[in-house]
Amino acid sequence: MNDEILQRDHRSIRGAIRYTSKKPERMDQERGREYFMMNIHSDGKRTVIAHCEIDDRPSVMRDITYSIDEDWYPMDCFVRLTVNDRFMGSGWFNFGPDYAECEANTLLEGR
Repeated sequence: MNDEILQRDHRSIRGAIRYTSKKPERMDQERGREYFMMNIHSDGKRTVIAHCEIDDRPSVMRDITYSIDEDWYPMDCFVRLTVNDRFMGSGWFNFGPDYAECEANTLLEGR
């Protein structure tokens, strides 16, 4: 690789979280999981990307992208939710010093 053309100013953390049951008949059995990645930029801002799955009925799948500034204040977020393999909704959030705005589209409420 040629270091003259490469530039990587951020670092990334990747991981997984196991969702486990605490019901006596399923104690500590995996019931879902979450895969995530956090990018930490040189200016201190961070973006988290996560894909979450819950296997118990009704099955749930959630995807998110969430960004925070160097002081850990929210900047923006996108969420998409599926239940029983059926789209339930998605939403976009934008944050500023004195406001929060949301645009969402859900199966139950519409836009």
